[in-house]
Amino acid sequence: MAHLDRPNRNLLWSISAAVLLALGVLPAGGQDAVPVPAMTAEPLHIQVQASRPLFNPDSPIRVRFTVINASDEVVTIPLDYAVPADLGLGLPLQLVLGSGTQRPLSVIYQSEAAREVPPPAPPVGEPDDTSHSLRLAPRGTLGSELDLREYYPAVRYSGSYRVEWRPLDGRLGVASTEFRVELPKDAILVTDLGKVTFVLDYDGAPRNVESFLELVRDGFYNGKTFHRVVPGFVLQGGCSKGDGTGVRPDGKLLPAELRDVPVEAGTLLMARKPSDPNTASCQFFIALTRLKELEGQYTVIGQASDAESLRTLNQLAEVPTDARDRPLSPLVIRSINLVDRELDRSRSVQPQRHDSARSPSIYEPTSRPIERP
Repeated sequence: MAHLDRPNRNLLWSISAAVLLALGVLPAGGQDAVPVPAMTAEPLHIQVQASRPLFNPDSPIRVRFTVINASDEVVTIPLDYAVPADLGLGLPLQLVLGSGTQRPLSVIYQSEAAREVPPPAPPVGEPDDTSHSLRLAPRGTLGSELDLREYYPAVRYSGSYRVEWRPLDGRLGVASTEFRVELPKDAILVTDLGKVTFVLDYDGAPRNVESFLELVRDGFYNGKTFHRVVPGFVLQGGCSKGDGTGVRPDGKLLPAELRDVPVEAGTLLMARKPSDPNTASCQFFIALTRLKELEGQYTVIGQASDAESLRTLNQLAEVPTDARDRPLSPLVIRSINLVDRELDRSRSVQPQRHDSARSPSIYEPTSRPIERP
């Protein structure tokens, strides 16, 4: 613990004075004011992070705000308002949203100008058991998570958002996060043999679904192919190179979001390298039957279960292939289109791999040997 009678007392006093100035406790001028140097080596750092990259406007839009003590000393942040001691540890709402004329939080919608989030009304009265400061342990953190809709209702509109946070009058710099808000979409995959409609699993695999949606919006999948067809097992497609080795144009790889859910006919799941679960990119698989051995091994992003989709999958599985499971004629994905989800059409779902006499491509699923009809 640090004490003001030790050699670091000037540093701690400067930190405290900076916080007091930001919160309006100390005057901005006059001989009683303490000069505050530029905080280039400030031990306090801030972070802001959306809980997911994609939100449904009818669900909570949760954003976490965190203050981090990067020093080996206890840092005390004086406050000009009381914090009820029985509320437990967490950032006071005023530190996140400001108070009085201070508005540290702003929201940028699409390409519009930033808009400040108004601070909450000051609390009425003061509980008996309170504290007027926050104490951060050495290398400690303190954070709170808010539903942004409660303080900025306009965040319900569909589109992309950027949140910027400048607490303590900006003396700790600025932290930001980005996310999208939109009504859930179904994805319709169109081929020459019919279409397949997938209900996307936003809740089960938010980061992988957002990546898939991004590629669909960019038209990435239009004209790509199913380069591998194994009747009774899977269809594989969406490769940037068309041979099972390609990734997204930007090279981005995604962390696995694995769950123990059924893999059934029509389950849509992300391909990845056998040696690393965190290598999903643009390629995907569609299960052609119940594949229990794939469950919990790959990230499931959707499910097709309507009669038309299952008929199309059966037709796709019947195309002639060579000894390497490659279609003899290109099996083209004409387009993937996004449509507003119909009511009561939700479900979630997940993959694995297929051993054959040849070596699989780096993004090929394997499991037990599959008997060809």
